[in-house]
Amino acid sequence: MLKINCSEEVFELRNTPDELTLNEFDQIFSIVNRAGSDNVTKYFDVFEFLKVPDVILDNLSQKEFIEMVESFNDYELSKDVASEVVVNGRTYKSFELDEFEFKARDISLIEQAQLKEDGHFPSWVMAILFKDVELTNTEHRDWNHIKHKAEQFRKHLTAGEAAPFMVRLVRRQMSELDHATKNVDNGVQTT
Repeated sequence: MLKINCSEEVFELRNTPDELTLNEFDQIFSIVNRAGSDNVTKYFDVFEFLKVPDVILDNLSQKEFIEMVESFNDYELSKDVASEVVVNGRTYKSFELDEFEFKARDISLIEQAQLKEDGHFPSWVMAILFKDVELTNTEHRDWNHIKHKAEQFRKHLTAGEAAPFMVRLVRRQMSELDHATKNVDNGVQTT
């Protein structure tokens, strides 16, 4: 929890992943990754979304705003990914072995979810990666089931449970981009 002091106003701002719901993380992720906006506007939008009062936002100096952004982003993020979550009495597993790795079919579904651009990408990712232990793979891949899970996860999971998966996903995408760039730079054509 971050305490913001400005113009004799004090506001407690939830800024750690465990303090934010998955639904809030969806919205913040969407704002921060929105194309066509500058970073200052994005952070004002994040702070407004998190209900920082206008009396604080309107009276921040540039220096105070920068300090607020830096403080907002200053938290420890777990590198560990959960192998299991329980929501409404149902058990969902993200992996069975000792270490998590993205499965090709999951990546395909994640890429489809990314195309939705509906402001809920992290919860779609969680709904795809966590499989109901009582269902078959065919049932798990059904978009109606994934949609239902995403809605439930938004209500019951935290950003702290989703953030480590999102970090790994971004690293994976950056690694693929780096690999593709090296192949192009070396004159190797990829298909």
